[in-house]
Amino acid sequence: MTQSNAYIRTGDLRSGFVIMYHDIFDLYHPYIGDKATLYYLFLLRSRNNDESNADIGKAWRGRNGVVEKFQLSYSTLPILDDILEASGLVDIERKPIGRGKDKIYYIVHDPKDKREFRATEELMAEGLRKVVTKYGAKAIGKLLGKEKRHLTTLTEITSTETEVIDYASVNEKELL
Repeated sequence: MTQSNAYIRTGDLRSGFVIMYHDIFDLYHPYIGDKATLYYLFLLRSRNNDESNADIGKAWRGRNGVVEKFQLSYSTLPILDDILEASGLVDIERKPIGRGKDKIYYIVHDPKDKREFRATEELMAEGLRKVVTKYGAKAIGKLLGKEKRHLTTLTEITSTETEVIDYASVNEKELL
């Protein structure tokens, strides 16, 4: 992979680094939120980039290590997986290893550039709405990005309670 517009400063150079695209924070973070962004960057850091290896692009990290390292709960990881899949940043392969467990392989994609992102932005928002529907607004909590959360859920404030309504299940006339 070549980066014609990447600049590495002169001086002490190191190997063992990952390029962090600005698009992660500029485009994706407002939708996927802090925890999914952190998790994605960790998976990106763990991605196999050896072009001669059959597992190029894949990352596999044990759930125990991720839970401990970032103080996440085990119940949050499947939600983050679905958020990252809906955003197009990862695909997930599951392979049975016995005793009802699967080995999880993440195919970690580079983020789309701004033009590609904008062309598929509505599709990603629809995928995130499906994640909200799957887990419910209470389980999602503040996992999604606060800046674009309104595009994936609609919050109606009444005098006594707050109700979260999924756009996909509401007829436009009902909102008026």
